[in-house]
Amino acid sequence: METIISQQISNPNIRQNINRKIIWTVLVLCITVPLSVLATFCFVNQSTRLQLTKKSDFCYGPIAFMHEQGTRIHWCTNEKTESQLVGYPSTNDSSKSHYHSTFVNSTNFNYSLPGSDVQYTYYLPEVIKKFVIMTDTHNNSKYTSLLNNVEFDFMLHSGDNCEDGDLSELTTGFANWPTKPMLFATGNHDYDFNNFAHVTERPLHYYQQIRNIGVFVIYTLNGQDVDAFNFLKDNAHLALDSEHVFIISHQPTYTTGEHGSNKTLSVQMEKFIDTHQNLNIRAVFSGHSHVFAAFKREEVFYFVNGVGGGALDKVHSEKKMGERVWITQELHGGLVEVNDQSYGYQHHLDSYSKYTRTEVQFVGNTIVYTIRDLDTSEVVQMYEQTF
Repeated sequence: METIISQQISNPNIRQNINRKIIWTVLVLCITVPLSVLATFCFVNQSTRLQLTKKSDFCYGPIAFMHEQGTRIHWCTNEKTESQLVGYPSTNDSSKSHYHSTFVNSTNFNYSLPGSDVQYTYYLPEVIKKFVIMTDTHNNSKYTSLLNNVEFDFMLHSGDNCEDGDLSELTTGFANWPTKPMLFATGNHDYDFNNFAHVTERPLHYYQQIRNIGVFVIYTLNGQDVDAFNFLKDNAHLALDSEHVFIISHQPTYTTGEHGSNKTLSVQMEKFIDTHQNLNIRAVFSGHSHVFAAFKREEVFYFVNGVGGGALDKVHSEKKMGERVWITQELHGGLVEVNDQSYGYQHHLDSYSKYTRTEVQFVGNTIVYTIRDLDTSEVVQMYEQTF
């Protein structure tokens, strides 16, 4: 037996076949082993990445904010971790955090969440046709969620997304938030939440150009009035070429709601608008008072946009204004000014104690302001402004 085996091995053809098998075996091992290791490495890392950033790990977002010449996309994760959107590098530092953001140097974007089939695509049109405004949602996403079924180009929020301002509250408040870009004015409830700055990543006062529209965002509570109006005066030149200019402030210039007007603020706003008639200021939008109210002074509208989730206020009765008693659900026409809190009442058009949103649409040389009931989508009131 040993002789037979020895003879077979000594045979040149047999020996050559054995050598070939050995070489092929070595080659296969050299290729498959590294590939197997690499595949295992990729699988483990990909699994880890998806585990950190799958949809269920997001406590809210992503939310898109118009930010100077681009868009800042912000989101929050339940756990402190590293996270980034598919297709865009994160502009955060490498430390783990609840809050994450990516700056896209464009008003158009297309992104998705790792581990999710949710896709976000948006292109800001060259000609703005319509934008919407909500305010005082107060940790309630019931009505903002409905905006996902409404056609518009961008959104403005007049402040108070928060109530008490903790992370779990933002999770609820920003649930199913519209994916289209927005601007956010800081409200008094937002101001009291220190981490809210991680959401907007904008100062209290700022200016944003949106195609042919200029938007000033200011904060006028907690003694910030002087800073706000200094900002407006110092930066008015930024909007000189804008066809339409709007101002957003959480605290209203005039209101029939619970807080009443602040005469000092009202006079400053009137003075700024009167001394800057070279700007095409169309309207001032606000919130704070939980009613809808419309005023018109000369050619400029002043809107308290109407609460979008917080508790409703009743509007003031003309006769009971001095006692601050609410006994009516709506008011119409000019009202009598009886104290500083009713300053500007002669400019009053309409007030409603309703959940509403304001829609601003551009039709030829006319701006149409449509006020809709949030529960029924029915039109509550419409106002037109020619230019």
